[in-house]
Amino acid sequence: MAPKTPPPAGVGETIKNLLTSPFKKKPPPKTPVGGMGERFSNAIHNNYRGLIGVIVPVAAFAWQIEKENNAKKVMIMWLTMTWFFFTQPVSIPVTGLIPVFVLPMAGVMPTVKTCGCYLTEYVMLLVISSMIVVLLNNSGVDRRICLRLVCSGDACQYSGKRLIFKTSVAAYFLSMFSSRLIVTSTLTQLVTNAVTKLDASPKNPEIDPNYITMRHIINNAIQTASSIGSVAFFHTAMVTILFRGAFVEFAPADKEYPDIFNYLQYSAFAFPLSFVMFLLNVSYHMFLMDWALGKNMPAAKMAELRSIFLKSRKEIPRRISLHERLSVIFLIIIVITFFFRWNQWIDGWAEFRRDVDSPEIPRLKDTTVAAIFVIALHIIPKGYGFVKFLEAETKSELPPLKAESAILWWKFVDNNVNYGYIFLFGNMS
Repeated sequence: MAPKTPPPAGVGETIKNLLTSPFKKKPPPKTPVGGMGERFSNAIHNNYRGLIGVIVPVAAFAWQIEKENNAKKVMIMWLTMTWFFFTQPVSIPVTGLIPVFVLPMAGVMPTVKTCGCYLTEYVMLLVISSMIVVLLNNSGVDRRICLRLVCSGDACQYSGKRLIFKTSVAAYFLSMFSSRLIVTSTLTQLVTNAVTKLDASPKNPEIDPNYITMRHIINNAIQTASSIGSVAFFHTAMVTILFRGAFVEFAPADKEYPDIFNYLQYSAFAFPLSFVMFLLNVSYHMFLMDWALGKNMPAAKMAELRSIFLKSRKEIPRRISLHERLSVIFLIIIVITFFFRWNQWIDGWAEFRRDVDSPEIPRLKDTTVAAIFVIALHIIPKGYGFVKFLEAETKSELPPLKAESAILWWKFVDNNVNYGYIFLFGNMS
């Protein structure tokens, strides 16, 4: 039997094929990869960072290692970690695990003693306080405060310099008590979205400034202001806890230095200094805005920018939720508890002990205080829905049979706490 031929296409289908065939993507031509030399060249080109990052430390260990010279082994280990910081063949937090491998294998320290150096009191303070830091971010009150500050004022308050001031104030003060990375991301997203839309709208090149440059300057001011604000309060920046941990770890064996870097004494020094740095930072970016743009924003563009920000503000509920109120209330209680645990001006509520060669030292430290609040915030619900079960008279009045989330929601905490950096921090302590 002769094979059946397909029926001819209709006129409509034929015209459709003629119109669409030039736009169909053609498969790329199949070209040979090449010889073995080209294959090796491609592999090296795509993996040069990992090859250089790994081969150089291995060669250094093989060339410089001495069996009984532990000082040289430790020196090469630190040089290897520094090399990993620059080349980044692996993620930087993973670099913090190098001593767990090198020190026992090189015979410098046993595994148990090496791992014991990681989880000190101040590493625990970093872990637990990192959870407290996201309290305001978890409830969304940080975004509400950001929009409240940015959207304040009439249209004349939306020039480039005024936006630098308003966004920097929000970044500086919120970064003292919440995650500076989340605050920076929130403000940067708001500014980028608004100024990008403004740049896309019709404009007159003779009177309109360069809005892309303006956006970059504002975003840079936000990032630097949040970094400055994070050092004004103790546990919102890793470097402050690292400094405190290094100070304590240098105490003689079985001794303890006085607790001079407590929250109130540290902030009494750090806040005025950070505030001066904040003022200098804002002034610098305002001068930079004038110098880089050289033009003032037209009144129509400032009004348009204001409407864009107000539209973003309408996306959040106007009424402050109970969850937001509880987050702010507990944050105030946490700060008061930290400040008045103990300091040289106030005896505080902590229990004290006295060693033979040490001054009076509080037995309860900041790590214990942080742990108390993290546990409490994970237990207390963010609303009063459970009361309705006691007050309801009919089944229709009962709320859903599902437990309310806590004030501090664990899934949000787990997603926003960088556990990987804790390894690096423990190693540096």
